[in-house]
Formats: sequence, structure tokens, C-alpha cells
Amino acid sequence: MKPTNHPRVKLKGIEYLLLVIQSDPGKSQRHYLRRLYQYKHGVPSYNNGGTNNGYFTSESYRNVLWYDAGQGTQVRYGCSKSVNSVFLNTSCGNSYPHYWYAYKTSRCEMFLTEAGWERANNIRQKLGLERLPLRELYRSIKTHANE
Repeated sequence: MKPTNHPRVKLKGIEYLLLVIQSDPGKSQRHYLRRLYQYKHGVPSYNNGGTNNGYFTSESYRNVLWYDAGQGTQVRYGCSKSVNSVFLNTSCGNSYPHYWYAYKTSRCEMFLTEAGWERANNIRQKLGLERLPLRELYRSIKTHANE
């Protein structure tokens, strides 16, 4: 049989992200998005991982399957209504992007929650791989997502 570079099982974007965060935790969102783009298209991301960022802002995934444990200075940014847009600025009227704003760390470090780890292990089983035990690293990080 001739070897191929194409996988026999096609993973969904969310499944691929769970596996790469599980295998290489603590990297930036952009790092994982670059890898996702290369997986989907077979070529490096031409815009440096700027596509599919909805995975990291969606209320269905952020702080449910993964969380940002980045430590550093807090940076204010304008945003549309998402999990991060928790503040309403009434001093500038209704002009986007300053109407809703949030804070984020200047450098993020993405980790899986326990639910994300379990879902990643289910995907590993689907691929015929062994389940990975939850690392002590994940248990020692205290965030609102894992409590």
C-alpha cells in the first residue's frame, strides 16, 4: 500500500483544535489557528492564523472546552457582543467598536478544561489512539473555567 499524506479520518475544526491544545498546551490562539488552517488546506496560513477565530470567542467553546490562563497586563479592546464583551461604554454613544469592550491579557495561553480534555480523549478513541490521563498541570491551574 502506498503511504499518503492525507488522513483517513477527516476531523472537524473543533475536534482538531481540541487535539492540538491537548497535545501542545499553553500556546496562543493564533498558534492553534495556524495549525488548523494548515490541516484544513494543506498549506501554511497566508494571514498568520487570522481565520476561524470564532472558535475562541464563542460562548459554546470558550470557558467551556478551553480557557485562557495567560498572565500579564490587561489590554482593553472594543468588541462585538461575545463572551468577552462584558462592559458597556455609555460615554461614547452607540458607535462600534467602542460600544462594547472587554479586557484580555496581552499574551494568551490556551488550556483545556476538564470537559475539553474528556472530549479530546473521545476524539482520540475515535482515531484509535489511547486516552491521555488528565495532567496534574491542569489540576493545579485555578481558573473560573475549571472550578
